[in-house]
Amino acid sequence: MAKFLPLSIITCILVVYSSLISAQEIDSLKSGSVTVKYGKARQLAFNGNRQEARKICYEILKGNPDYYDARILIGRTFAWDKSYDKGRKELQTVLDKDYDNKDAILALIDLEKWAGDISQALFYCEYGQSFYPREEDILLKKIILQKEKGLEAKSLQTINELLEINPGSEEGIQLFKAYKSGRRKYSLIVKHDFEHFEEPYVRRWHVTSFQLMRRNLWGSITGKLNFGDLVGQGESLWSKDISKQYEIVAYPRVSSTNYLYLNYGYSPDNLFPEHRAGAEFYQKLPSNIELSMGMRFLRFDRSSDYKNVYIYTGSVGKYYRNYWFSLRGYFTPKDSEVSRSVFFITRRYLRDAKQYIGLELGTGTSPDEARGNVSNFETYKYESWTVRLAYQDQLIDKRLTYLLRTGYEKEEYEVDEKRGILTFSVKLSYQL
Repeated sequence: MAKFLPLSIITCILVVYSSLISAQEIDSLKSGSVTVKYGKARQLAFNGNRQEARKICYEILKGNPDYYDARILIGRTFAWDKSYDKGRKELQTVLDKDYDNKDAILALIDLEKWAGDISQALFYCEYGQSFYPREEDILLKKIILQKEKGLEAKSLQTINELLEINPGSEEGIQLFKAYKSGRRKYSLIVKHDFEHFEEPYVRRWHVTSFQLMRRNLWGSITGKLNFGDLVGQGESLWSKDISKQYEIVAYPRVSSTNYLYLNYGYSPDNLFPEHRAGAEFYQKLPSNIELSMGMRFLRFDRSSDYKNVYIYTGSVGKYYRNYWFSLRGYFTPKDSEVSRSVFFITRRYLRDAKQYIGLELGTGTSPDEARGNVSNFETYKYESWTVRLAYQDQLIDKRLTYLLRTGYEKEEYEVDEKRGILTFSVKLSYQL
C-alpha cells in the first residue's frame, strides 16, 4: 500500500495544478474581455456616443466593481454632457475606495472647472498634489485655474514650481512667457491705411495712426493721433496740408460677462469729421456667443449738407473650435430713409489666439468702421460691396504683433455708375 502512496500524491498535485492553470486562464480571458470592452467604450465616448459608452461601462462594473477606469470614464462622460452632479458622484465613489487615484483626481479637477466652481477645482489640485507633488498634469491645470481666478502671483509660483521639476517643460515655458507678456501694460501701435480710387477720377487716401494703449485692471484705454492725406491725380504724396485727428478709445469691463466700447475723436481739419463719438455694449452668452448694440456719431463742418450723422450698429459673434464668426449691421437714418450695410467676418485661428487668417465681406450703403472717418458722407448714399483678406501673427518673442489686410471694393458713386477701390493696411503693435 505504501508503494502506491507517492503515485497518489503525484496525481493529486497534478489535479490541483491543472485546476490552478484553468483558473488563471479563465481570469486571463476575463481580463482580456474587460479590456476589449473598455477600449470599445472609450472609442464610443470620444466619438460622441456617450450613452452607449456608459452602458458598456456599467456592464463591466457588474462583474468587476473595482475596475475604476470604467467608472472614471462614466464620470467624465457625464461631465461632458454637463450632468455634473452625476459625474461628481461616480468620481467620488472611486476616491472613496481608491483615495489617491490620479485619473479620478484629474477628472474631478476638469469637472469642477467646467461646472464653474474654480475654488473646488483648485481644492482637488491641492488634494492631488498631496499624493503627487511632482505631477506635471496637476500643476498645469492648477496654473490655468489660478490665472482664471485672478491669482497672478500664485500662478507664477506654480509656474516656477513646474519649471523646477522640469526645466524643459514646453508648457511651463510658454506659460512663463505669457505671464511676462501679461505684465507688460503698454503697447505702442503704428497703423497705415491706404485706398486707391479708380476712374473716373483717381485719388489716393492715406491715413497713418500712432497709438499708445495701456491695459488696466478695469480694461484698456488707447490714445491715438491720426494723420490723413487725400492725394488727387497728378499730385505727390503729402503735397497738401495734412489733416490731423485726436482720438481716444476705451474698453472698460462691466462684469465678467460684459464690457463697453467707448470712443471720442476731434479734428480741426477738413478731411476728418470735426467730432466723432461711439458707444457699444457687449454681452457674452453661453456657447461662446457674443451680442452687441451701440451707435456712432459723426459731426462734420458747416460745408457739409449732412452736418450730424447718427449710425446705429449691432453684432452677433460666435466662436466654434478654431473659428470666429461675426455678423454686424450698420443703419443710418438720412432724410426719410435709412441706409443699411451688413458685414460678415470670419477668422481661422492657427497656432494660438494671436495668429489667424481672416475673410471680410460687406455690402450696403453705410460706412463701416474703416470708412467712417471721411468728410464726404454723400459717397455712401449708393450701393457698394467689399471683400478683404487679413493675416495676423507675432514676432520677437511674441512682443511684436503684425496685421496685414488687403481688399477690393466696388462703389456706386452715381446711379448705375461704379468705380473700384483697392485697399491695403498694415498694423504693428509692440508690447513695452
